[in-house]
Amino acid sequence: MYLKPKQLWWLPTIFLVLFTLGALIGQLHNRLDIQEASVISPAQREEADRQMIASLLDQLTGDRERAFSVLMKEHVLSGTYKGEQFHLNGDISGHSFELVREDEQVQVKIDGEPQDHQGLPYSLYTPHQHATILKTKLKHITLLPVTDGSGQGWQGYRLTVPAQEITDLLGLWLGPSFSIQDLTPRLAKQIAVEYQLWYDGPTRELRQLEVYLQMETSAGLKRDQLRFQL
Repeated sequence: MYLKPKQLWWLPTIFLVLFTLGALIGQLHNRLDIQEASVISPAQREEADRQMIASLLDQLTGDRERAFSVLMKEHVLSGTYKGEQFHLNGDISGHSFELVREDEQVQVKIDGEPQDHQGLPYSLYTPHQHATILKTKLKHITLLPVTDGSGQGWQGYRLTVPAQEITDLLGLWLGPSFSIQDLTPRLAKQIAVEYQLWYDGPTRELRQLEVYLQMETSAGLKRDQLRFQL
């Protein structure tokens, strides 16, 4: 289109109209987005959270080998795992420590000497196994979105396992030395198991899995914590 010089005075008016129209359209989109967000019910929000949790757990149950670290109180072990097999090593109280699981066989060495592994319960299990059990219990687990206070910008979920679902998890947590058959419903209510999943918001990559156990015993309240860094 050719504009004669006398018609150029229209251009600022045209630009102003187009700018105003664009701003109005943008405001309309914002209002529609807000309205769309407001119509999401709590049930839909919870279902979306459960789908997100499932996708995070899927990262732990893949077939590829993954590097991870295990933090048990003040001790740190580093290694790799693939499915239910893993290799961990580190330093514990000035002694070299090695823990290997292959083909359901567990080997523990301290300063190169073989040891009895029965005293090492939940450290025998990989993130793959924790994730597998969580996925089977996901419909019954109470979830709560949480924010990271460490400044790393992570996002997370706190997963609380109800008492009636706790038996399988204790079998995982406490190992073969603990007799699950002796666990009565009354005793199950005295035990609390909680998981925390932490992931990077932009990439949705799982960064950390934490497991918390709390048990009321005759000697008082026992608390324990296990942390997997991925």
